[in-house]
Amino acid sequence: MYLKLAWRNIWRNKRRSLITIGSILFAVFFALVMRSFQEGMYEMMIDGMVSVSTGHIQVHREGYWNDRSIDNTLPIDDKIVSKINSIEHVSRACPRIDSYAWISTEELGRGAMIIGLDPEVDVINLEDKLVSGEVMNKDDNVVMIGEGMAEYFELGIGDTLVMLGQGYHGQTAAAVYPIGGILHFGNPKFSNNLVVMPIKAAQQYLSTENRVSSILIELDDIAAYLEVKPKLAELSYQESVDVLDYTEMIPEVLEAIQADRIGGKMFIGILYVIISFGIFGTIMMMTAERRYEYGVLVSIGMHRFKLFMITLRESILIALVGVIMGFLVAFPLIYKMNTDPMPFREDQMDAFQSFGIEPAYYAVIDLGLMAEHMMIIFCIAMLVNLYPLVKIMTLHPVEAMRK
Repeated sequence: MYLKLAWRNIWRNKRRSLITIGSILFAVFFALVMRSFQEGMYEMMIDGMVSVSTGHIQVHREGYWNDRSIDNTLPIDDKIVSKINSIEHVSRACPRIDSYAWISTEELGRGAMIIGLDPEVDVINLEDKLVSGEVMNKDDNVVMIGEGMAEYFELGIGDTLVMLGQGYHGQTAAAVYPIGGILHFGNPKFSNNLVVMPIKAAQQYLSTENRVSSILIELDDIAAYLEVKPKLAELSYQESVDVLDYTEMIPEVLEAIQADRIGGKMFIGILYVIISFGIFGTIMMMTAERRYEYGVLVSIGMHRFKLFMITLRESILIALVGVIMGFLVAFPLIYKMNTDPMPFREDQMDAFQSFGIEPAYYAVIDLGLMAEHMMIIFCIAMLVNLYPLVKIMTLHPVEAMRK
């Protein structure tokens, strides 16, 4: 009965109730959208590094990560790769060889990163990043380059690159390779400076035989790295190894994310304060309008506690309706930006690319994050709604009925 009465009371003055619900709806909508976009940006930053450069975990020869020398490579065979792939949560093991070379054409030159990989198993999905040309096979003798490098050298499919570098134990590494494909990378570091080639061709170019710079490990759950890492370290390798997870390989990125996340939470905190005063203003208005009504009800014998319970139910219903409507309005936008990110405007792209972020509005769908902010705003609404409850308990009926 009290619940039914509270629901009717809410809609006796639709304008007043809609203003209160609208305040809560706006707070939920803005908080969910902002935090989903912010966490989406962080996810893109981490995914951009993990999916191209580091993987979730890497296995190297001991000391390799400090000098990244081609002389400090690790011999591997199919047996050790199979053992790694058999570990729970490991999606795939990706042997790679990394180096640097001077890239030149007839008129221009530039330093570049060389990544030799097996296109059939590597974490880089070349098919998704392909702009033109064809995805190389593991036995091909071609290279694939980023869009930025192709524009700089004014190269297309079938043109050739001269690569000059240093191979294993000081051997000269020099070769000419045709371009088989052009790739799109959101991070300009990779777009402008990356050359991808089949691992067999890279080993031949660098004279490393069966040695690799690292074995990248992709996991089916990024949080499982703490469980998988010690298992990788226990395997029998031909030489001593180091096993590093992504938090150790890209600490500067994670520190930047953490600092920005704190700033985002502070901004949301300020928003909550502003919204709290907005909701409080509407509640004060509602209480002043209903002061006469409260005075009449108390004067004719209605117990204050019953009036308190009815008003409390009104507050709960208004808060619930506002929070749920805010979620229903925000979720379609979040879902749309999760499945189909919208590119930035041209004048915004350079700024975001300089931080290695894919220039697109991407939102992460995290129901836990959404529930957290919905609960916070619901609690704020309930806290603010204590005001009319206090007024009821301290009400003087005679004074309340005077106009």
